[in-house]
Amino acid sequence: MSPPKPQRVLVVGAGPFQVDLIARARALGAEVVAVDRLPDAPGMALADHAFPINIVDVDAVVALADRLQVDAALTAASDAAVPAVSAVVEARGLCGIPPSVVAVCRDKLRTFEAVRAAGLPVPETRFVGGPAEVEAAVQAVGGFPLVVKPASAAGGRGVAVVPARAGLSAAIERARQYAGAGGGVLLQAYVDGRSVGVEAFLWRGQVVAAFVLDDQYQPLFVSPVGHSLPCTLDAATEAAVVRDVAAFAAAVGITDGPLNFDLRRVADETVLIEINPRLGGSSITELVRTCYGVDLSEAAVLCALGRDPSPALARQRVQPVASRLLIARGRGRVTMVGDPAAGWRQHEAVRALRLSVPDSQPSPLAVDEWSLLGSCLVVAPTPADAEALAERLAADVVAAITVEP
Repeated sequence: MSPPKPQRVLVVGAGPFQVDLIARARALGAEVVAVDRLPDAPGMALADHAFPINIVDVDAVVALADRLQVDAALTAASDAAVPAVSAVVEARGLCGIPPSVVAVCRDKLRTFEAVRAAGLPVPETRFVGGPAEVEAAVQAVGGFPLVVKPASAAGGRGVAVVPARAGLSAAIERARQYAGAGGGVLLQAYVDGRSVGVEAFLWRGQVVAAFVLDDQYQPLFVSPVGHSLPCTLDAATEAAVVRDVAAFAAAVGITDGPLNFDLRRVADETVLIEINPRLGGSSITELVRTCYGVDLSEAAVLCALGRDPSPALARQRVQPVASRLLIARGRGRVTMVGDPAAGWRQHEAVRALRLSVPDSQPSPLAVDEWSLLGSCLVVAPTPADAEALAERLAADVVAAITVEP
C-alpha cells in the first residue's frame, strides 16, 4: 500500500516573515506551495513548489490553488496577502476567514462601525473624502491631537499623529498617497492610553489562546517598535483584555484562525485601534516561542488545515523576553563600517540579531520616512530588564549606521 498523500499548504508570500510558516508546515509533513512576486524571496527556496506570482494578484493565486488542489492557505505579517488567502479559502471551502469578513477588517472605518454597533469602544473616526469635509471631521473627533490614517493601508504606512492644525494638510496628503486608487483618509480621535498588543487564536468561535504583549514606542514613529512578554498588566486586567478581544472578533465575524490586535487600555476599557486577520509581524512568533515555548506558526498551519490548534498553544514555560525593530530616519543609501552589530552578537542575553539591509544600498523595507534595518530579540530576568536591554542594543547598532534622506 502506498503512503498517504501529504496535505498541500499554500503560503502566500515568501519573505522573511513567512519563512517560519513554511518551515513549520514542512516539519508537520505538509507539501508547501509558496508564491511571491520575487523569485529570490528567502522562503521560495524552502518550499516544495515556488511560483513567482504577485500576492496581490488574487485571481492568479486562486487559479494556482485550484490547479494544485491545495488543502490550506495562510500568511503571516502581510496584510497585502490576506485578500488572496481569503479568496482561496472561499474558492476551495477551506478553514479560514472569508472575503466578506476580510473586507470589513481591511476597511478601518467598516471595522470601527461594526465594533461600535456591538456596543464596544473604538476611537471616534470620520472619513474624509475631500477638503470640504476636513473641518467637520476635526470637530467630530474632538480636535487636536488627532490621528490621520489611510482607510485601508497597513503596517503603519501613512499614519500620523497630528498635534496641531499646522500639520494636518501634509498628513492628509501623505495618507492619500498610501490609500491607493479609490481609497480615502480617516481622521480619528487620539487615544492616550496604555498600548498593548494581543496575538489571539480562535477555533470554532472561541478564543483558545491569547498572548497579551506590552508595546514599546520610539519618538515620531507611530507603530510599536518593540514588544515584551510576559505582559505586566495585573491578572484581572489581562483577563479583561482577553474577553474584550473575543468580543471584538465576534463583532466583525471572525470565528477561526490567528488574529493580531492593536489596543489601548484606558481606565477600565479596552479600546480597539486595529485588528489584523493573520499572524502578527515584528518578531511576535519568535517572541511567543521564546517566552512560552508556544509555536504560533504550527498552530496557524493546523488551523488552516481544519485541525484544532489548541494542543500547539499550551504554554510550557515563562521566560521574560523583548523584541525590537532597528529603525532609522531616511530612505536613501545605507552606509555601514564593518558589522555594526558585532559587539552584540556574542552577548549571552541575545537570542536573535538580524541586519536586513545591504551596505551601500537603500533599505528594502521602509515605513514613510523610516528605514527598517533589522531586528533583535533578548531575554532577561524581568520584562523591564528585557525592554531596556533591547532598547540599548537597538540604539547602539543604529548609531553605527548612516541612512541618507
